Parts: sequence; structure tokens; C-alpha cells
Amino acid sequence: MSEQLKIAVVCFTGNSGLTDYSVSLCKELVKHADVTLLTAKSYDETQYRVNLPSAKLFNRTRHYPFDIIRFVLYVLRHKPDVLLFESWIKYPAFEWLLVWIFKLAGIRTALTIHDLLPHYPKPWSKWVLSYYYRCFDRLIVHSKRTEDGLNAMGVKTQPLIVPHGLYEIFNLDKLTREAILPNFPQVNTRDFVVLFFGHIETRKGILEYLSASELLAKEDNIKFVVAGGNSLSGSAAVTLDSYRNKKNVVMHDQSIPMEQVQHYFTLAHVVILPYLEGTTSGVVKLAMAFDRPIIASDVGDFAETLHDWSGLLIKLDTLPENLAAAITGMRTSYSNFMMSLNENKQKYQWDRIAIQHIEYLR
Repeated sequence: MSEQLKIAVVCFTGNSGLTDYSVSLCKELVKHADVTLLTAKSYDETQYRVNLPSAKLFNRTRHYPFDIIRFVLYVLRHKPDVLLFESWIKYPAFEWLLVWIFKLAGIRTALTIHDLLPHYPKPWSKWVLSYYYRCFDRLIVHSKRTEDGLNAMGVKTQPLIVPHGLYEIFNLDKLTREAILPNFPQVNTRDFVVLFFGHIETRKGILEYLSASELLAKEDNIKFVVAGGNSLSGSAAVTLDSYRNKKNVVMHDQSIPMEQVQHYFTLAHVVILPYLEGTTSGVVKLAMAFDRPIIASDVGDFAETLHDWSGLLIKLDTLPENLAAAITGMRTSYSNFMMSLNENKQKYQWDRIAIQHIEYLR
């Protein structure tokens, strides 16, 4: 039997969507390889109900110089066969040097590209990242559209195209809608619930989502739920506040503890992603883990995902009107959307994704 591959997975955050992804992947990789998660001191394995080998190396940004030294020394001391980065740590304009240090030490390097560019790119972001991506021995992407984006940036490394797996780690207690309804006094059993979930930003189309709620305000029993941390400011924050007391809007704009995520996806009939830009989203895989259809705008890998899943893709032009029409259309034919959910679900299972990683990284 060949010697087990030694992989260190680098996730610089301890409590974000990137952490959720890294933990989900590591849970399956450990069945095939010697895996250690290199993450932040804020990482709490108990909330994920896992016991993974880990090293907590990263702190807040102000500790970055010390964290980098600690990280480099740890990696050089333990010498994994493969160092798999889940995104850059903080500053890719500097961190390409780290990649070369590890390569010179005989460590193979790989990078998962969750977002091709930062959400708010600088004029130089494409140039910096095109060089950063070329430093790695292996690249992993979630869609053909991202691979095309890499080619357009001049990156010739042939990536592994593997989907973002389902976030079943959040479906902790297999709840029913009836069980969690008491937690939502504004929602009754007859309501058709649409959910906007995740960190609230204008780039995710939150204002367009709220505009759609206004267009459907006279429709009986449609509730628009907003759940996630709020980072809006200025006129966007004022606009969001104006919807707080609307009868068809349920506003929970605060950070949602992990154990409560299941409440929102159990409550929802459909998950809405009216994003204005982006490459991928873990919210899609949350919806899939809870067997919920999706309505999403045509950005990033949403079109490729919806090819395999039940839902509707909407155009960015006149987004509130398109979204309102999609919601009413799905409500009318909801049973048909639910019937077609499970046909392609196997593609997004983590055990299959982990094996593809092992084969590619070996």
C-alpha cells in the first residue's frame, strides 16, 4: 500500500464561510490522507462537532507579521507533501514569496480559487493575482466559468474543476418547519417564505431583494426573510432600515450562530441570491444541503450549479422585477421544483469531492 499523502489545508479564518468549506473538505480528506487544518485561533471545533487535527496559527490583521513567521516555521518544520491554500491569507502581492519558499523546500503547493478577484478589486488586483496564481503547482476551481477567467488572466495551469460541496454540517438536527415556527412569530404556516441569507452587502443584491418585496407587498402570504450580519452604511443602511416594519419582511440583520442556521433554511421554501457580482457562494450549498430550490442571478458559477439543481436563473437587468416574477412563478409551481431536487445531488457530496482532490494533488 502506498504511503499516505500528508496534506496541510490553510484557512486563515476561524469563523467564516471559508472555515465552513475547509472543515467540510477536511472531514472527508482525513479518510484518505494525513490531514491537518492550519487555521485561526478563533476556530472552535466543537461548534462543527468534529475532531480534526489542527494548528491555530493566525490572529487579527495587526498580528499579521508575527503570524506569517509562525506559519512559515510551522510548515517548514512539519514538511507536508502538499500545502493546500483556501484563498490567499491577507496580501497576495507579498504572499507569492511564501509560495516560493515552500516550493524551494520541496513542498508542493495548491490553491483553491473561491473568488477569482476580490469582491471590491483595486485597479492592480487582476495583475497581482494573475502572478500569484501562476506560482502554484496546482489550482482548484468550482466552475468552467472560473477556468475561463483564469485563461483570460494568462494563467495556463490546468485546474481541477470540482464543485463546492453541500454544507450538510449545518443540518445538525434534521428539524421540521413546524418545530421551528415558534421562533418566527411573524411567519405563519400558510406563508411562502423566501430567504436572503449571509453577510449583508450591496454587491449581494440586498436592495434589489427588498425592492422585490415591495413589488409583492400586496400578495397574500409571501414573507421575505433577511438573515445575516449587516455591514451596510450610508444610504444603503437607511434604505434597509425603512423595510424593518414592513408586514411582509422579517429582518434579522445580525450574525447568525451556527446552530441557528438550520432554523432559517428549514423555514424557507426557496433561497434567493440576487448577487450583482461574485464567483461562487456557500449559501447555494446550504440551500442544497436543506433540499431547497434556488433563485439566483446569472453571475459566477450560479448558472452551472442550477444546471444540476432545481431553481431559476434571472437576468441582472431590471433585477427587482425579474426576481418578483421568479418568486411568484416558483410559488405557483413549487411542487414541480421540489420533485426535481435530488437527481444530481451526488455530484456535490464531499466524499466524491475529496477523492477528486486526492487524485489531483497526488
